[in-house]
Amino acid sequence: MDSFDDQYILLEELYEDSFYPDFLIDKIKYLLEDFINFVEQKPKNMADVGDKIYDLIQNANSLQYEFLDNDSEYDNIARECLIRNLEYIIQWFHLPINLEEVLAEREWD
Repeated sequence: MDSFDDQYILLEELYEDSFYPDFLIDKIKYLLEDFINFVEQKPKNMADVGDKIYDLIQNANSLQYEFLDNDSEYDNIARECLIRNLEYIIQWFHLPINLEEVLAEREWD
């Protein structure tokens, strides 16, 4: 299995909720697509995958002010949706990585 599930709709829950501006969801979707492209290159080192996940979440979190400026917010619902998408990607590619452990090991701003 070399490519991602073309039937899976990234961040579908957020796109269906008018509270979240589509152009900001698109920014998070781009981060997920970048992660998928990274994983499709079959990284050998799971520490690199963990670092990529950390960067993805940090970049998504950095959008919180843009959400506020657009009468929305990057809240728990959005974060949980992102995590569910990451979990799906990890499972799809059968990555030997525990997302909860990766998240627990990192220091967050």
